[in-house]
Amino acid sequence: MPLVAAVAVPHTPQLLVRPDTEDRDLVLRVHAAYARVKQRLTDARVEAICLVGGDHIEGFFLNAVPAFAVYTGAKVSGQFGRYAYSFDVHEPLARAIVEQGIEREFDLCYSQDVRLDYAFYVPLHFTTPDRSIPIVPLYVNVYLPPQPTPRRCYAWGTALRAILDARPERVALMASGGLSHYPGTDRYASPDFDWDRQLLASLAEGRGAETARLTGEELDKAGNVELRTWITVLGAVGDARADVVCYEPSWHHGNAVVTWPVASR
Repeated sequence: MPLVAAVAVPHTPQLLVRPDTEDRDLVLRVHAAYARVKQRLTDARVEAICLVGGDHIEGFFLNAVPAFAVYTGAKVSGQFGRYAYSFDVHEPLARAIVEQGIEREFDLCYSQDVRLDYAFYVPLHFTTPDRSIPIVPLYVNVYLPPQPTPRRCYAWGTALRAILDARPERVALMASGGLSHYPGTDRYASPDFDWDRQLLASLAEGRGAETARLTGEELDKAGNVELRTWITVLGAVGDARADVVCYEPSWHHGNAVVTWPVASR
């Protein structure tokens, strides 16, 4: 069964906890965009969700920092603020991604004991059509140098698409992250919204492959280190034209929700 859905969503914490610093109307507009993704996954009759996210130095740090990793345990759990959560993992699919990814010359790390942080939970909280649908957390190192190059992320997405298309399950591929933001820096209140808008315009024209030519320095300068998760999904969807469901620039994040049509290969 080929891949049946491909989406990218933000995991901005303020969209969930909603402190007084936030524009309520903006937050609700992003929630509405999440709801459209949720309906898309429902309509696609998704049987497993592969979620590509970056770990916020909660699961991987001094013990190990893999470029790409796959969670392969039976369940995965975590906590963010007052939210405690646990999800079933699609173990056969996770193992197949590891084994076939290695056959395709990607030296993947795998783990059965990593805390699932909010980069994964926030999108699932808003978009999971049924909490009983198993997931496969796919990690991309977006924070700790040296990170994988955009070119390598795109290639991993291409390989991942081939693996998923050969599976019997109806699988959705979801990228979590972005867009522009500068946490922990004096630029936190000044995201690069112009860079975001130019990126989204190129994705709407089906020019996602161009992201593979970006450099790590360019991503860092634009506050878009997390775009590596999107680039992974772009490798899977190829030249498909993106549907930009929303772009909501808050005072600290460029919140974007994007979907792609998925055609059989």
